Amino acid sequence: TRSTTAYGFAMKSFTAGLVQLQVSDDPESNLRRLEEGVLDAAARGAKLVCGPEPFSCPSTPGAISAHAAAVPGQLTERLAELARRAAVYLIPGSIPERREGGKPYNTLLSFAPDGSLIGTYRKRHLFRPKFHGPSAHDDRDYLSAGDDPSPIIRTPLADIVAVICYDLRFPEQTLRLALDGAEVIAAPSAFTKFTGQAHWHVLCRARAIETGCFLLAPNQAGFPPGAPPCYGRSTIVDPWGEILAVAGEQDEVVTAELRAASLAEARGRLRAVEDRVA
Repeated sequence: TRSTTAYGFAMKSFTAGLVQLQVSDDPESNLRRLEEGVLDAAARGAKLVCGPEPFSCPSTPGAISAHAAAVPGQLTERLAELARRAAVYLIPGSIPERREGGKPYNTLLSFAPDGSLIGTYRKRHLFRPKFHGPSAHDDRDYLSAGDDPSPIIRTPLADIVAVICYDLRFPEQTLRLALDGAEVIAAPSAFTKFTGQAHWHVLCRARAIETGCFLLAPNQAGFPPGAPPCYGRSTIVDPWGEILAVAGEQDEVVTAELRAASLAEARGRLRAVEDRVA
């Protein structure tokens, strides 16, 4: 049985951190800068730290194919060691996961402070726009879609779930997770400038408001090689839709306190989650 706080939820107040990166074509450099960002966030008091989609290589067919990693494997072990070293719950951002006999998955791993792997989510919605231009690419050309929704990761901090980038455009997915008990939604992303300028903050705030959850949205920044420019502006939103922290356009670490009282207040004012009519 899950214990609850005085507010009736499992969540406790804690600090969360986001690591925003401009991803290069050097996986070792990307991983090293992720490590520096995670340790920076931990030094600021963060107990949960999240990185962007995908953090290890650019989102291009060649890079995804070349750098797809086994899970578990060497990269998994290094991320587990980072979680132990920083003593944080770590959602490092997605990686291309090698898939025998098929295209890689876009996979998000979650680690406990002791380094144990406590969650695996493979992106379900693959981006396939109708518009044309440098920001138009079809994920299905080089990725496989996952089949299962994010597991609820029940931690002493909160009940946490994850989605990835394009998933933010499908409110039924996050709403189902909220109905199942989610309190914090992590959404590692690689929104481009084209779509980010139009929709990024609207989508982040909407998903937080309609689910009554905290939304942690680390985004890629800058100009990844061979890929469209990314929007940056990694964002933390509370369950009432207030933006608690937002990054700029370059490599950056942002943190914010996630107050358990804010979750209780938002869900106490409106009953939209529980009053949903199927």
